[in-house]
Amino acid sequence: MPCGQPVLAQSTHFDFDSLVEHNPQFRPLAKMVFDTFQIFGPDQPLEFTIATDLKALSKNKFKDEYQPANVIFNLWDTINISREIRIKPRGEFRLKNCTNPPLSINTKETEEMYELLDGIKKLKLVVPCRGSSVYQDYIFTEYLAYRLYNIITENSFRARLIKVNYFDTSGKNKEGEAYTFLIESEKSLAERRECLSIENERISARGLDPETAAILYLYQYMIGNTDWSVTGLHNMKLLKTTDVSRPNPIPVTYDFDYSGLVDASYAIPGDHVSVEKVTEREYMGYCLPDEYMDNAFNLYIEKESEIMAAVENFNLLPSALKKKTTTYLTQFFDILKDQKRRDVLIVRNCKN
Repeated sequence: MPCGQPVLAQSTHFDFDSLVEHNPQFRPLAKMVFDTFQIFGPDQPLEFTIATDLKALSKNKFKDEYQPANVIFNLWDTINISREIRIKPRGEFRLKNCTNPPLSINTKETEEMYELLDGIKKLKLVVPCRGSSVYQDYIFTEYLAYRLYNIITENSFRARLIKVNYFDTSGKNKEGEAYTFLIESEKSLAERRECLSIENERISARGLDPETAAILYLYQYMIGNTDWSVTGLHNMKLLKTTDVSRPNPIPVTYDFDYSGLVDASYAIPGDHVSVEKVTEREYMGYCLPDEYMDNAFNLYIEKESEIMAAVENFNLLPSALKKKTTTYLTQFFDILKDQKRRDVLIVRNCKN
């Protein structure tokens, strides 16, 4: 069966192209369908079906080459849309160590798919590293980390939970399904924040925008993440605002699977920190004036109830994991509310 022609749509769904072609009365509604669709924003999972040669995808994962695929997803209520895309494995650690590495999705700028994805040509799809439920839970908690950072600041990458149904066009593997998530592109983030993306520029920590730096440092501490670096731009992007009153670059972080919040079995602290387990917090932020740190402390305390509600309302998170996550975050807020502990563990522990 050709890659572009999988028979996958359920009988309760209707194909968008067929509706437009065979139902003239539907054509005026087509633009409204497109305009009301949002790839990022809604909390509920979006459902994808990806049809491709899964054997070739696994066999050629180190070649850094795209292969053709077909994606079908629910566009609006019971309307499906199907388009050809290209996919390839990506990443560093996960590419080498995972049975199922993350994927890069590439769309054609001339097709509706490009417009539906907010003009984004390339998207990152984070998938479970392996097939067990433990690795599925890692996906849920890392996705949650992105969503929690969205609550704290708009200077953060958006994510969308995706339920992916895999269809192997080679016929060699069984079909499967898994929850994954898409990450907003750097281009989309920069446009949304009315900023410019700074490429290949190293910067000292003192050169960052102090307000957003304080928020970022505290977030990394909240989720117990030490797998990042400002000076090395490791898991870090920089944006430049057009606001002349804020000339310094805005740091934006990503990739949280090594954090204590996720607590992945493969995650170990690096040599640059003193903790022995990723669940142990160590403040890695650089020293900033008290006004910026105090504002960040107050911001997090103000957002505590919203953060806890986001965890509690995430229904796909197993109850035991939800309790573990809530406990871990509560420990952070207990530190913030105790000025003596906060001074010892955060303020006096900053890097000069």
